[in-house]
Amino acid sequence: MITRPTVAIQEVHVTGLSLSGAELTFLVELENPNGFGVTVTAFTYSVSLNDRLVAKGEATEPTPIKRRSVTPVSLPLKTAFQDLEKGLKSLIGADTAEYRIEGSLAVRSFFGRLEFPYSRTGTIDLKHPRSLKPPTDPAS
Repeated sequence: MITRPTVAIQEVHVTGLSLSGAELTFLVELENPNGFGVTVTAFTYSVSLNDRLVAKGEATEPTPIKRRSVTPVSLPLKTAFQDLEKGLKSLIGADTAEYRIEGSLAVRSFFGRLEFPYSRTGTIDLKHPRSLKPPTDPAS
């Protein structure tokens, strides 16, 4: 049997701004706890701030993860400011914001193709926007 790979958010960076939107990069770590290698064939994700969906994305580049190891992955995320409007309004005057990133990992192994849902939540310190507090739901 296969043990579920895990997703851990490490960093979030703003990588581009335009008049119409923003580009973000989420640096995540995918951990394979199994005694054999797997390949992540699809990684879907959606991001919410204070329970308001602000963006969705999907990475379909195959990502091999060696047995019992962690592999860093950069996930690009583009969003239009009109999509961010409600989420940003909820941040006005706030010191922190709750985030949620959720989706599914499609994994290929010698067991075949399997799909694993995941969900992570945490807090962004808006006074120091580069700092993320650890997820509050470590076993999802």
